[in-house]
Amino acid sequence: MESGSMSEARGHKEVLGPDCEAFLSRLPGATAVERRTDGLWMAAPALDVLAMAKTMHGLGARLSAMTGMALGNGETGIIYHYCLGCLTVNLKAETRDRAISSIAPITQAADWSEREISDLYGVRFAGHPNLTRLIRPPSLLSGFFRDLGGNG
Repeated sequence: MESGSMSEARGHKEVLGPDCEAFLSRLPGATAVERRTDGLWMAAPALDVLAMAKTMHGLGARLSAMTGMALGNGETGIIYHYCLGCLTVNLKAETRDRAISSIAPITQAADWSEREISDLYGVRFAGHPNLTRLIRPPSLLSGFFRDLGGNG
């Protein structure tokens, strides 16, 4: 496979090299894509994560992890880490009113990650098929990592 070309791999289109950056920049809510030594990065607070998940799934990308982080404005940053061939694609979105669309109906691998982030950061994943606690007992408030010291 040549870098910067479109090719077929296992029935899915793979976007590699500079084409991938251009493709990602067309996602609704996208911002500039930065190429780093560890892959492609985009910090797009208003990224349409449903469109992102459908696009990445259609390209044959695999969701490898999700990372949550409390932001100073009371919202939560969520990084979606994908593997696309030998390329790592990291897309950071932000919640609005502590909520964001669930990508679990599109990408089953997001199920437990969304439940974990919901449990630890108090994020509501709209449309999640089973947003129940994953880690902490139901008697404790969700959002343990919202504040320093774990005060929810």
